[in-house]
Amino acid sequence: MVARSALALSFVALCCLTAVSLVAAAPPPLSICGVCGPDSIDGATGSGTLDIHVDETGDSRWVARVPVNNTAAETYRTNTTALETAVEDGWHRYDVAADDARDITPSIDPESQTVRVNYTVPGVASSAVGDGWVLDYFYAGDTSDRYDLVAERVSIHLPDGYAATNSPSGSAAEDGTLTWTRESAADEFATDEFSSRTYVTYGPAGVAGTLASWSGAAVTFGPLVTVHAARAGVVPVVVLGFAIGTTRRFGIGGNGRVGRFDARRSISARGYTAIETGCAALGLSPGRRTLSLLAFGAGAVLTVGTWVAFGFPNAVLVGSFVLAAATFLPLGHALERGDTAAVWAYSALAVLGPLAAATAFAPYGSSLSLLYVGVLLFLPWSLGAGLVGYVLSLIGRRVATE
Repeated sequence: MVARSALALSFVALCCLTAVSLVAAAPPPLSICGVCGPDSIDGATGSGTLDIHVDETGDSRWVARVPVNNTAAETYRTNTTALETAVEDGWHRYDVAADDARDITPSIDPESQTVRVNYTVPGVASSAVGDGWVLDYFYAGDTSDRYDLVAERVSIHLPDGYAATNSPSGSAAEDGTLTWTRESAADEFATDEFSSRTYVTYGPAGVAGTLASWSGAAVTFGPLVTVHAARAGVVPVVVLGFAIGTTRRFGIGGNGRVGRFDARRSISARGYTAIETGCAALGLSPGRRTLSLLAFGAGAVLTVGTWVAFGFPNAVLVGSFVLAAATFLPLGHALERGDTAAVWAYSALAVLGPLAAATAFAPYGSSLSLLYVGVLLFLPWSLGAGLVGYVLSLIGRRVATE
C-alpha cells in the first residue's frame, strides 16, 4: 500500500515538474509586426496594421502602418533622422522577422498621421510540387516559439491568380487574402489569434492547383511529422504491445478455455450475452466479421458524434482510442480459433490507433513538450485502451467457443 502511494506521488510530482519546466523554458512570444503596438514607435496612438504581400517567387513585401499623434507626425515629417531612429528604437526585440527584414524604409503620411514602414522578407514560401506553394515562414510547430499578433490586423496577400487551399486557424479568407484580427483591441497582446503552426497552402485556382499545394505541404512537413509521431508513439505502442502480449498469454486458462477465473468467466459471459442480443436484433450471426463490424461501426458513430459535439482534436483521441481498443474484440476471437494470420493482422491494426493519434497532433515542439504529451496524454490513453481491449478480448474468445 505504501509502495503504491509512493508511486502515485512520484507520478504526480513528475507531471508537475514537467509542466513547470515547460513554462519556465518557454521563450518570450514573437511579434508578427515588428513596429506595431501602442508602445512601439514614439508617439503611436494605436496598434496599427500589417500587410504581407507575397510575390510569384515566394519572397514578400511587408507594409506596417502605425497611427501617431500630431506632434510625432509633424516631427517625423520634418526630421527624417528622427523617424528612422523612432522606427529602429521601436522595433520589437522579439520579432518574427527581426533577423530577416531587408530594405527597411520608413515614411510618414502627414494627412492620416500614419507612419508607414516597408521592408522585405525573402523566402517566406516555397514550391515543392508543381504549381503548388507552401508559405511556412510562420510555422514553428517543432519549436517552443509563440506569436503575438500585436497589430489590430494582419493580412497575407497571395500573388494574383492564386487562392489559398487551406484554412489557417483564426484567419478569414477573401479573394486571395488571409486576415487575422485581434479579438479585443484593449488587450496589449493577443497570443491565441495567430497559431505557431500557421502555414498557408496555395496554388492556381482549380483542382490541379489544390492537389499540387496539398502535395507540397506533405513534402514540406511530412519528414518532421513522421519523426515526431514516431517519438510520441513509442510509449503507447509499447503499452499496447504489452496488452496484446498479455491477451495472448492470459486470455485463456491452462487448458485452452475461457473461464479459469470467476472474473473472466463473468465478464465473458455477460459480454457474450450482449453480443448475442445485438446480433439477433440485427439479424446477424456472431462471428469474427460481425464482431469487427459491431466494434468499428460503434466506434465510427462515437467518433463522428465527438467531432460534432467537441471538435476535431477530441474526435481524433476518441477515434484512435476506439480503433485500438475495439480491435481486441475480433483479436480475442482469432486467438481462440488459432488463426495466426488474423492475430497478426488485428495486432497491427491495434497499434495503428496510437500512431494515428501521435501523427494527428505532431509535431510537438521541444523535447519537454514531447515528454509532457507522452506522460500526461498518451500514457493514460494507452493504459485505458489496453485495459478495455483486454476485457473485449475475453468477450471475443467466448464468442469463438460458442
